[in-house]
Parts: sequence; C-alpha cells; structure tokens
Amino acid sequence: MKKIGLLLTGLLIIATACNKIDTSKDLFNIIGPVEVTPWNPDYAANVTRNIYVEEFTGHFCNNCPAGAREIKAIMDDYPAVILTAIHSGDLARPRGGIYSNDYRTPMGDIISNDFRIRAIPKAMINRMPVNSTEWGFDRTQWLSAIQSIDITDVSAGIELQCAVNEARREIEAQMAVTIIKPIANPVQICLILQQDSLISGQYDGSQHIPDYVHNHMFRAGFNGNYGTRLTPNGMVTAQLKYSTTFKLQYGNSFLHDTNVQVVIKDCSVVAYLIDMVTKEVLQVEYVHLHE
Repeated sequence: MKKIGLLLTGLLIIATACNKIDTSKDLFNIIGPVEVTPWNPDYAANVTRNIYVEEFTGHFCNNCPAGAREIKAIMDDYPAVILTAIHSGDLARPRGGIYSNDYRTPMGDIISNDFRIRAIPKAMINRMPVNSTEWGFDRTQWLSAIQSIDITDVSAGIELQCAVNEARREIEAQMAVTIIKPIANPVQICLILQQDSLISGQYDGSQHIPDYVHNHMFRAGFNGNYGTRLTPNGMVTAQLKYSTTFKLQYGNSFLHDTNVQVVIKDCSVVAYLIDMVTKEVLQVEYVHLHE
C-alpha cells in the first residue's frame, strides 16, 4: 500500500442499524461503518469554505479551451476554487482521427442532464442556481459567481487520507466530515476520481490541436451519482465528526472508453458535501494521488 496524503471525502446509502458504542461514539452501518465522534474545535476554527466548479466541456467545442483558460486564471487568483471538467453532450462524442477518445461518463451525463446543461462551455458554481430552471453559468459570469460566495461561511470541513494499492488497482479513501454549524436539510457526501494530463485532440477557436492537454477530467464516482448519506436519514448534527472509508477499483471496468487509461500518478480524489434539498455544494476538498 502506498500512502498518498490528507484531505476530504465521504460516502453512505441506506442505513440498516445504529449501535450505541459508548457515550461519545456511535456506529452507523450503511455501506460501511460510519463512526460518529465529537468534533475537534481547533480543527473547525481553521476551516474555510472551498468553492466547487464543475466545467462542462467537450473536445469538439471550439470555445471550451478559452473557458479552460478563463477558469485557470480564476484559480490562480482564488486558491479556494476546486475544479472538475465534465465531458458531456454531442460536442464530447468521438469523431475519429484526433477526436477518437471518449471522455464521457454515465455519471457525467446524468449530472449534465439533471442540471439542464445545454450549450457549452458552462460551469456550475457550488451548484447554485442561475435562475429557477438553470444551473449552468456562462463563462462571463464565472468570476462574479465565485466572488459572491462568502468563504468564511463554513458549514462543514472534509478530511481525506488516501492510499493506493497498485497491485490490486484500488484506491482506499479514509474520510471524515466535521459539521461545524447546523445544517437544516439532509446531506450526502460524494467522492469522485479525476485525472490530469490526458493528451488528445481539441478544437480551439478555428484550430484543431492534436496534442491538447486535458486536465481535471472526471473519470468515475466512488459512491453513486449524488453520493450517500452519513446517517440513516441524512440529517447531521453540529459539533460531530462522521468518519468512514470508501474504495474504488480503478481498472478499466468503469470506463466508457477502455482505451483511455487511468494513470494513477495523474489522478486526484475530490469529495463534496451536498445539501439534498437546495442541491448546493456546502464544502469540497481534494487530494492528489501522486505525492
């Protein structure tokens, strides 16, 4: 087992039992055991709110590279931004030649459809709505949407420690979610794998670039399209810490296109906590797997 690093992530689905361990610890059996313990106030005092940007893109979208450059410039100025690039829709389908790779995923397609992403490039910012029917912000709106978020308004912190078993091609993610202030609605934690340095074709403006570098590429989910619960009913309590472990086999079985290999040194794990009523992402964290 190769140890990778610290960060934040989570997972759970349908509760089957709740066994009292002692006065300071509970154990929920959902997909795996979830340990509930008191928070660490010193940790909580130093947590800031990160901002999750899901950029919808495609290799035959000629305006998408300009969008990627825009969000990179924003990330250079706003280190709290964590990015995932989701290839979906007609402009992401294979077309032969330098556009033979298929970076689409079933989970990415579901998210794109559920949040009504149409023309690209678009980006969701913490899954905040643009209006009553749309969640995808236009490129000209990305910076202002990010600037509107108060990163001192923190509901939760996520910690994640990952280990990779290269022989078994398995990632184990030990995660903890600390609830810092009351959250009115049920929440779920979602864990995904993404990959940098995928080199293939990209239509950029009026040019066809054969060796474009695709980064932050969504590859697979650990625990479903919208994650899983941390408690039997999804409700969490302030000043408690919820800990569990998730695993992902990163062989080619989950890939839409098995020719696009998972290179673990180029990958990251991202975890985000979702308010299941408002759909908003309350917190997000990530860890690189190459360290």
